[in-house]
Amino acid sequence: MSTVVRLLDPQSQGWAVELSPGQHLPQYYIPVVVTRSTAYGLHRTQDLLNRWHPSIPRPYLVVIRDAPLRPPLPVRYRLRTVAPRTLGIAHVPYLYRLRLVDDPAEALTDTPVSKAARELRASLGFSD
Repeated sequence: MSTVVRLLDPQSQGWAVELSPGQHLPQYYIPVVVTRSTAYGLHRTQDLLNRWHPSIPRPYLVVIRDAPLRPPLPVRYRLRTVAPRTLGIAHVPYLYRLRLVDDPAEALTDTPVSKAARELRASLGFSD
């Protein structure tokens, strides 16, 4: 999640915040759930969305590719089943450069990372 926060808000201006368990969603913020593109990650996401409280706005789902491969069949199936419970699903490709830096904002000079960050912000309704 912290990587997604930095991709959405590289200057830490408060556009995106990571919440701890039990912490309240700030007013006017839209929740974002982040998961890896694994069967386990989507299974846990499905559990979370099954327990989603009706007073909290539906979240966006951000799926982070954990390998430079197409997601396996169970992941693709679970994505279809959770889609109706989200505002939308955004995908972040596997980005090797993010594995090399101490702060994801450092990688934004890399073309694939900056492109993925722009596409993620656009998918979630952020304006550049």
